[in-house]
Amino acid sequence: MIRVNNIHKIYPTRFGNKVVLDGINFELAKGERLGILGRNGAGKSTLIRLISGAEKPTSGSVERHMSVSWPLAFGGAFQYMLTGRDNVRFISGIYKQDYEKNLKFVEEFAELGPYLREPIRTYSSGMRARLAFAISMIIEFDCFLIDEIASVGDARFHDKCNFELFEKRGDRAMVIISHDAAYIRDHCTRWAVLHEGKLVQYDDFEVAHASFRELIGAKDRAARVAANTESQLIIRSRLHLLEISHRTAIDDDRFAALIHQANRLRDEADRTRDQGNWHSAELAYAASLNLYPYERSYWVQHGHALKEQGDLAGAEISYRTAIAHGEAAEDVGVHLRFVLHHQSPELEQLPTPTFRAGRLRDQLPGKLDIDMLARIFWRKAALEKADLLVLLREHVTFDALVAAMVADSRFRHGVDASAVRTPGDGDTGEADPTFELWLGQVLCIFLPDTRGGERQALVARLDDEAAICSFLLSSGAFDGWPLTQAALQCRQQDKHYESTT
Repeated sequence: MIRVNNIHKIYPTRFGNKVVLDGINFELAKGERLGILGRNGAGKSTLIRLISGAEKPTSGSVERHMSVSWPLAFGGAFQYMLTGRDNVRFISGIYKQDYEKNLKFVEEFAELGPYLREPIRTYSSGMRARLAFAISMIIEFDCFLIDEIASVGDARFHDKCNFELFEKRGDRAMVIISHDAAYIRDHCTRWAVLHEGKLVQYDDFEVAHASFRELIGAKDRAARVAANTESQLIIRSRLHLLEISHRTAIDDDRFAALIHQANRLRDEADRTRDQGNWHSAELAYAASLNLYPYERSYWVQHGHALKEQGDLAGAEISYRTAIAHGEAAEDVGVHLRFVLHHQSPELEQLPTPTFRAGRLRDQLPGKLDIDMLARIFWRKAALEKADLLVLLREHVTFDALVAAMVADSRFRHGVDASAVRTPGDGDTGEADPTFELWLGQVLCIFLPDTRGGERQALVARLDDEAAICSFLLSSGAFDGWPLTQAALQCRQQDKHYESTT
């Protein structure tokens, strides 16, 4: 039996005390499996650590009348300077186990091959998780604590884990937390929802899941996602778009499913070093970025997948885009310098770009911004990789980028702003929702002062890239951009010269 008695957990922060768990009580008997649902940051992993004894509660107590595992897939007990083999030896010694027998099991189960002889600090997160799970299985605990084990490895590895846990050890007690509601449903006998520090228990999964969805506002999820990602009318600026991207993405089950698949493929590729697996991971990350293209951390993962396939130029574009969207340059810089060096040692001397949060003209552009501007100014739906790289490397502000695109011979500005149609004129059928989504982003980035109905009206009036180019130029979108204004002046002078000769 495990008894959790009125547990409170409070973390001091510079903004004051943060209450994570506020009076948690429950009991778990042998053979029971408790599945806990909760949103990110609800305190699920904290509760698991408290039950395991890896962390102490601020107040309250945990009574353990059975042996309890560490959180499965949790690598906190590893000695990171030791090899995987030495960690197996260390754990076997603590629990007085047969080291040779345990090593043979871990070698077969974790499938790390020669990496088992390398220091843990060189492992990827997926490799560490596979090793942690394998080591957990060499100790026969009465209660297993399972923290997001469903995200470890590929489908075949999941089957192995499920066999070890739920078939060979089906009589053990378990506490399971996961973002995968189906995993919780299929493997638990009781359920609970952790929300705002409180734990409410249920005997019926459907009731628990419905309560969880209501608490996090999932009933209105479809409407929110549509408002945030299809109309874009509530987005105030490019910085706001970057800010809300993550909050919107994690609320979308489609995105979560794609990322879960991409991470599994990445871990499998990491294990097998198979180029086909890396390509599959790349495609899965690309699919998730098609849904939420401003999700900066997954541009990093996309870059990793390209780098592993030898596409160094593509990886560079992804890394630069991640930084332009706000990923910390110190975290991405080492990967960016690697791909620069292996393209050409001279390129490594290029400065690492840094994110800028000031006025749009001074912000750092990424691939999405260049694609958008090329469509407006050059009537190009997509640029060649070489063109993208030149623009990303040479122009570290929007002002410099727009000026270069205006000065380029591909600049097309053949439609006067008066050509923008009025609603109802020349309608040829239903609007293209993809174009409207793209146009909504253009307006929120380059004309952030337009609001609600005004922006919606503009979406209805601007029906092609030529009209958008003229409208932006005539509406003052680039006023106060010195480099862009100088380039436009040169264009005007060239046009005047051509008309008089």
